[in-house]
Amino acid sequence: MTIRDIITGVRHIGVYVDDMDSAIATYARLFDHAPETLYQVPAADEPAPDSRFAFIPVGGIEFELIEPISDNFKHMVGHPPAGINHIAFTVSDIERAVELMQAKGVRLGHVTPDGILDMPRSRVAYFNRDDTGGILIEFVEPGKNA
Repeated sequence: MTIRDIITGVRHIGVYVDDMDSAIATYARLFDHAPETLYQVPAADEPAPDSRFAFIPVGGIEFELIEPISDNFKHMVGHPPAGINHIAFTVSDIERAVELMQAKGVRLGHVTPDGILDMPRSRVAYFNRDDTGGILIEFVEPGKNA
């Protein structure tokens, strides 16, 4: 089995933004969405202590907008500039995918240097951009209910 067999598609493109409200308005206008229908974490009317996320569906994938808020979150993600940050691929077996990447000399990195991170709706792993030609790559294995 090769990594091509495990990757089932592009899941999302991560984009850091300086102002979530402005970014949502821009992307909603560009891609014909009503801003209030877009999925946001936390919800638009809830406080966001560390970060805000919004998901804009476009052509079968999503733009994942990320607004770092707290200094702790900014430090954790390396104080990224606004713009495209990473590309995420959906995988069918994240453990095997990580093993195959590590066999190629690709180290885990970013927010998952110690291994796969279990999230409420998925399992994720990021790879060290020094080993991937400068591109931050994320693998996502959707949960059973995602």
